[in-house]
Amino acid sequence: MSILKPFDKMPVLNMATVLFVGTEESHKEQLAEAMMKESKTFDVKIHLAKSLPLPAEKDHIRPRIDLIVFLINLQSQFSYTTVVSSLSYVDASFFLGKVCFLATGGGQMKHTIVEMSTVKKLADSHLSILLFSELNSERDCCHAVQRLLQMLRICAGHVPGVSALYLGSMMRWTGPISEAV
Repeated sequence: MSILKPFDKMPVLNMATVLFVGTEESHKEQLAEAMMKESKTFDVKIHLAKSLPLPAEKDHIRPRIDLIVFLINLQSQFSYTTVVSSLSYVDASFFLGKVCFLATGGGQMKHTIVEMSTVKKLADSHLSILLFSELNSERDCCHAVQRLLQMLRICAGHVPGVSALYLGSMMRWTGPISEAV
């Protein structure tokens, strides 16, 4: 068991690595495929995991992870529980702008098991960005990927003068929960 740390490896020029963590394989693969199709000015490495910790035996070949995206399906308590248990394997420095929560399945409010306010509180307690996306259509997926790529570009240090910490503080909602959801 190893805890993921954001600065334990050197960055690679014109490359960024994103880690998708979540139980929904179809959503992770859908986002990964859309991310590879999207035009970008840097190379992207994508890693998929159902949960953390990642296997320690492959740590020496694993690249530096620039952004962790936790996928939460609002229609699955297991999805939420897996993400919550995985958070303990992430170093606190990652929560300075290099972690994002992506909630899906909230479009059909009567079928949600996990409340949006619960996910909002989770993101707030970890000072992290929360995005909502349905991923039902190619357009929705493309929009979510474009936002994630913008964040990844900043988190990897490819935008001069803008840090992941600055991005995190600018994108977080600071109003009451009732207004955010």
